[in-house]
Amino acid sequence: MTLADLIQQHLTYDKVKDLALVFTTELASQLASVQSEYGDPRHVAIPVDLVDGRKMLRADLLTEIGERGLYSSGFSHLPKELFNFVDVIPMSEIIPLLHIDTI
Repeated sequence: MTLADLIQQHLTYDKVKDLALVFTTELASQLASVQSEYGDPRHVAIPVDLVDGRKMLRADLLTEIGERGLYSSGFSHLPKELFNFVDVIPMSEIIPLLHIDTI
């Protein structure tokens, strides 16, 4: 499943709490750029490095992308076509890919 698929669903904390958003370093750079320009500096999503070179965010932050959500101002400016390149993976599959020093 991709973020484009997931975002079409009604997102609740229970639905996304055990999921991770996994993407390339290039997409992480684009996220940082959009957040820097449009986001609220008090609420910045900072991806975690995975041992395979990809980045990840916990999917529970998606519960805060709607109107008046903590990440709404930045998220609303992300190019929607890139959501097809963000994989949604169970956290149980991501835990082995975390660097020991980030746990």
